[in-house]
Amino acid sequence: MKRFTQPLLIGLAAGAVTIVACTSKKASNVPIPTAAIERRDIVVDASATGAVEPINVVEVKSKASGQITQMPVETGTLVKPGDLIVQLDTRDVKNQFDQSLADLQAAEAKLQVSESQKKRSDDLFEARIVTAQEHETAALDYANAKAQLVRAKTNLDLAQQRLEDATVRAPISGTVIEKTVSLGQVITSGTSSLGGGTTLIKMADLNKVRVRALVTEADIGTIQPGLGATVTVDAYPDRPFRGSVEKIEPQAVVQQSVTMFPVLITISNLEGLLKPGMNGEVSILIDRRDDVLAVPNDAIRNVREAATAASALGLNPDSVQAQIRAQMASMGGGMGGMGGGRPGGNGAAGQAAPAAPTGAGAPNVSRGEVMLTSNDQGGQQPGGRQRGQMPDVTDKDCDAVKAAFAKHPDTEQKLATLRTRVQSGELDFQQMRAESQKIYEAAGVDARIAGACRMRERQRAGAGDSTQRGGRASAGGAQRGGTPGTQNDRGFVPERGGGVSTPVQAGEFTARRARPSLVFVAENGTYVPRIVRLGVGNFDYTEVVSGLKEGEQVALLAAAAMQARREEQNNRMRNMGGLPGMTPNRPGAGGPGGGGAGGGANRGGAAGGQARP
Repeated sequence: MKRFTQPLLIGLAAGAVTIVACTSKKASNVPIPTAAIERRDIVVDASATGAVEPINVVEVKSKASGQITQMPVETGTLVKPGDLIVQLDTRDVKNQFDQSLADLQAAEAKLQVSESQKKRSDDLFEARIVTAQEHETAALDYANAKAQLVRAKTNLDLAQQRLEDATVRAPISGTVIEKTVSLGQVITSGTSSLGGGTTLIKMADLNKVRVRALVTEADIGTIQPGLGATVTVDAYPDRPFRGSVEKIEPQAVVQQSVTMFPVLITISNLEGLLKPGMNGEVSILIDRRDDVLAVPNDAIRNVREAATAASALGLNPDSVQAQIRAQMASMGGGMGGMGGGRPGGNGAAGQAAPAAPTGAGAPNVSRGEVMLTSNDQGGQQPGGRQRGQMPDVTDKDCDAVKAAFAKHPDTEQKLATLRTRVQSGELDFQQMRAESQKIYEAAGVDARIAGACRMRERQRAGAGDSTQRGGRASAGGAQRGGTPGTQNDRGFVPERGGGVSTPVQAGEFTARRARPSLVFVAENGTYVPRIVRLGVGNFDYTEVVSGLKEGEQVALLAAAAMQARREEQNNRMRNMGGLPGMTPNRPGAGGPGGGGAGGGANRGGAAGGQARP
């Protein structure tokens, strides 16, 4: 039996190895999928769920107590101001009103009689017919009659109010959304009862409603009042309702260990389709780009992931990183900064220019700061890299720079224009250096001395902190991110890594600023790394600011990574010996049929061994 079993297992193992090898070869030949750079509309939004609620809910109560005799409204009834809501039994208040009216009439008659008696008493007192005491008694009766008339009028007015309070009318125009009483029920007053009285109905104006959406903490920083929003409810899935963000409530709500903030969205509801309590999906529009170049997110990687992506594509990681460093140098930045690329610049792959000073020894400049480095920069850092060093200047040198700029007032405007062109991406780092050199030479100023004076002035003014750069005018007239010679009153958002810093208006989103990333472009049957500048993006696509052209093919790296993992699994299976469940070869063992342990000859193994079944 062993004679036939051993060759069979040997054949199965050989077939398994052959299958794995063929599968591996087939997988390695599978092409990496690519996608073309196309123009698309990119919409960045924040999604949340919420419920429709009325903006202003009015609880209608009655000032009077009694039994309800009429109630013509129901839930959903549309009422206008003055429409009847509830009519209470008016017999008691009507009797009080009639009694107060009779008292008023008696008080008026009493006043007339007292007034006549007072006149007769005055005449008789002047004729010395009545005594002074009788005259004073007549005057007192007249005063009491006047007071009684005022009291009667007041009681009649109160009775009139109680009679009117028995009829409850709508205070505003709106829809009855809740009815808590019914016909024949006895209610209590809302003014005299300790419990606040009985609520008759709840009503609200539903011509304008709002949605209370719970937005996660991660998205709340990009949402501001006034942003547009779209609400879709289950009742009308094909009809979105558009509104705007009214406000963001400051108090967070924690649900299932997730921190969220209520965002109120106002929506016009003139057709009355939205009802309070409806649940809806909310999409708040944060940013939008129409007809822009877009790259799939699957093709984008961080520059730090260059080695991993290169291995997945079958490229040499060292060669890829060398190409990336050359591109970053041509863009005016280094691997550490990652902020030197400029929108609209020449950051395409393969366009390497002479490397600009990078690293810790690079001049502390940002976009728009017209500061040059000369070839005779003193000092070297370990590793042979030259270190840009500012020359030592005195007050006399800086006064000379100011005098030169005073003689050439147009120099400041030229520098400001040059800075604007750099910020817009019209000029790259090398072109900026050449143009600024010409401007300084025309003014008769050494660029390095002017830069040193600016740095010296900033240090004296206490503007050495990076958060304050861009708010003070330099000695040469050029500000960082501002207008020459003026105070920058706009927000200043520096990019991390020592890169370009650009001012933004208060309330703008930092997601709108371009950022450098890495893609692999298909060229001549291979993939070439390229540093690109990207703008806003959503879950699928990201805006291309510079570095790619329409129609170029980029590698989808997720598929490449999946193939690399598949290849790794196949290699692992080959190393394990083929099919799962089979015993792998051990060091010192025999052939496929099992190795012998001793010196005797055996079938398929060393001499003296026992064949393994």
